[in-house]
Parts: sequence; structure tokens; C-alpha cells
Amino acid sequence: MLKSELANFQGGEACARDLLLCLLHMKTTLTSQQLQSWVQAFRDSTTPQARDEMARSVGYQDKSGCFRLKNNPDQDFISRFPDLVAEFAGWWTARRTSITAEVKAGGSQGSAQQAEGVAIRNRSKLTAEVREALLLRAMSFSELRKFLQGKNQIREIKEEELLAVLNSPELDAAQVKGIWVLVRTGTEANDQFRKTLLGLFRNRDSVTKQQIMEEFEKSYGEECQLSDYVVRQQLREMTEKKEDERSGQTVYVVKGSLQTR
Repeated sequence: MLKSELANFQGGEACARDLLLCLLHMKTTLTSQQLQSWVQAFRDSTTPQARDEMARSVGYQDKSGCFRLKNNPDQDFISRFPDLVAEFAGWWTARRTSITAEVKAGGSQGSAQQAEGVAIRNRSKLTAEVREALLLRAMSFSELRKFLQGKNQIREIKEEELLAVLNSPELDAAQVKGIWVLVRTGTEANDQFRKTLLGLFRNRDSVTKQQIMEEFEKSYGEECQLSDYVVRQQLREMTEKKEDERSGQTVYVVKGSLQTR
């Protein structure tokens, strides 16, 4: 699993999560009293929401109240790599000692750092949710915000927060004709097609399939190698079809733009 720092936990929160992982490494299952002792140890340096997030990400409470790892120990890995297992056993022992020293020295996270950690995790979560939403379909800003708010009943999705995510390099989204579209999906061939299509829409309201293919070849120096099925899939995700009144041809417009006119 991710290190606490990579999971956006810092300072006292990282100490709390690491100690929970350390206890689970040693015992696999914690009694309700042991779990409550962990909560009490970090009550002043972490928020209830942060502790709940830490716990839910690695384990669960069974009917008896015991807290267990989500996955059972990997006995095959343990038997195949005993040296590595021993190395981490020593690492956890040392880490537990350092956590105790940090807590006694008052090195727990202050309220400002707590707030920063919460903000970072919220942004990371929102980025993942925006990516997931835009992979489903292109959306206007208001539609996207409404969609995301429906998935977040506890906290408000603020306009400035969503705009920051939409404009972040890690998301790589683009706004075309008032509609937000995901540019980068992780598949190079698909992304080249998407960039070609979005480039055309920046200057045109509608395009034909032939125009898309011609622009692709012009941009990349070769014909588009995507199958007809994948091309149709990309077009369905990003566009809507309509008949051009003048030429009678089938043309494509940015998805959602017909409803916003």
C-alpha cells in the first residue's frame, strides 16, 4: 500500500496512519479497545474525518467490533521472501519508536497543517472524480458540478475548487464551446485522435468524419490506425451527430452543445 506521505498524510496524521499500519503488521486484528487506544493517542493531532479515512482505506470493523486488515496476510509472499519480510519487520519496529518520540516531543500536526492535509486529500479525490466523470461524457461546468455534488453529500463542491482541478496539468482537460472534455486518457493513439478532434472544434462548430481523418494525417504524418469501433467509441464519448441542413451530410458537434444553444 502507499506510504502515508504519498497518500497525502503529513506530520501528526502520517504518524497516526503509520502507527495503525504498524499495529496491523504485528497483530493483523485489533480489538475494539486497541483501536480506541489508537484513536485516543492521536485525538488532539488528527481530525475524526482523517482517522476515519485512514482506517477505512486499510481495514474494516467486523461484527464483534474487531478491526481487521481488508486483505489476509500473503503467506506465499512471506515464505518466498523471508529476508524482505524481516527487513520490514525491523523497519516497523524502528518506525514505532520514532513515532513515540515524535508524539512525546510534541511533533504532532498543528491545526494549519491539518487543514492543509485535508485540502490536499480533497483535491486529490476531486481530481479522480472529475476524471471519472469526464471519461463518461463531456459536460458543461454547471452539469459537471451538479454531477459531482450528487456524489458528495457531506461537503460542498465550490466553483473555485472545481475550476482549479479542471485547469490542473495532472487532469489535462480542455474547454471547447463551453464544454469540458478530457484530453488525456492514457492511451496514446486515442489521445492523438481526441486532440485532433478538439483542435478542429476550437475553430469550427461541426466537423465531418472525413475532416477529422484528414486533420489527423496532417498533424501526425500518417493515417489514423484506430479501428472503426474505437473511432465510433471516441466520437460517441465526445460528440453528438446531426444532419447538416445545407449539405445533408452527417456532422459531429461537441457533446452537450446542442442542449446549450
